Amino acid sequence: MSNPVENIRVAIRCRGFNEKERKAGDKCIFSVENEGVCLVNPENPTDVHRFGFDHVFGPEAQQHELWDQVGKPALDKAFAGFNTTIFAYGQTGSGKTFSMQGVQGGADGELAGIIPRMNEALFARVGAETAANPDIHFLVTCSYFEIYNEVVYDLLDPDNRKNKGAGLEIREHTVLGIYVKGLQEMVVDTPKKLQALIDQGMASRTVGSTAMNDTSSRSHSVLSVKLHQRDASDAARSTFAKLNLVDLAGSERQKSTGAAGARLREGANINKSLSALGNVINALVEVAKGRKVFVPYRNSKLTRVLQESLGGNSLTAMLAAVSPAACNFAETLSTLQYASRAKAIQLRAVKNEEASQVCMHMMK
Repeated sequence: MSNPVENIRVAIRCRGFNEKERKAGDKCIFSVENEGVCLVNPENPTDVHRFGFDHVFGPEAQQHELWDQVGKPALDKAFAGFNTTIFAYGQTGSGKTFSMQGVQGGADGELAGIIPRMNEALFARVGAETAANPDIHFLVTCSYFEIYNEVVYDLLDPDNRKNKGAGLEIREHTVLGIYVKGLQEMVVDTPKKLQALIDQGMASRTVGSTAMNDTSSRSHSVLSVKLHQRDASDAARSTFAKLNLVDLAGSERQKSTGAAGARLREGANINKSLSALGNVINALVEVAKGRKVFVPYRNSKLTRVLQESLGGNSLTAMLAAVSPAACNFAETLSTLQYASRAKAIQLRAVKNEEASQVCMHMMK
């Protein structure tokens, strides 16, 4: 039986005005129309851009709404044995990290983002399913890395962070697929342990100040949670899934950030990798139309690690974060165009039956 084809699901989230935009008296150019978006060019009100997406969250949207529509479906698919990915894209200061992580230390509150909510829901479900069927055994592992200036660093390995020159290599394996060689993978059995690793990784992540955002993420980060399920009564029902939660560095124009020196180099590398991601998306859209084109996954570390999430064995959701302010019209339009193209990418994910001896060995 052939596997069903699904498109990348795309959600748009528009934040409210920040203090800088309010003080400048900036006007709103973004509005929600049903499940669509309307963006007006502030210099030409007759220049109106409309887009359709799977979900649109306006400034009033709460964190739990994002979880219900974007996070929970991904977790459900993972428990069913499918690899899933959620990646957040948007300009610097658009709210990507807030959507993915929420407020630091607020994991139990309303401001918790997709990742801490995923953590709590994952172990709540593991507990419920184990109680309902003692024959089912779970193994959960976690890894966390960043791509900074086109170098891969392990966010859970302090020595890797100190040795700035020695990045990790990306490899490909017939069973494991695309993986990062030497990346630490931690076994976790409680939400508290996983949250401690997430906090450790967040503290290690490279951030810096730009003119657009005082705590701009200067790297792309990938939190990968692997879920192994072994059914002792029926091996055929055992499954494996990988859940990737990706927070991309902010896209930005050089003149908007006032970057110079190291910040300028960082921005150039960020824009280079995001441009490479755009090229991969464009190529995959052509593939979806039935055309034979080369997909340039190897043009950046980012597209290489996202290869399976974008065009391989994964069900993927893109969360595009935007600003409502007129001063950000060009960046917002670019983000919406990027997201609109991504929506056309077709995925053919395969349920991961636990046939691979790699996963079975880990659970012995």
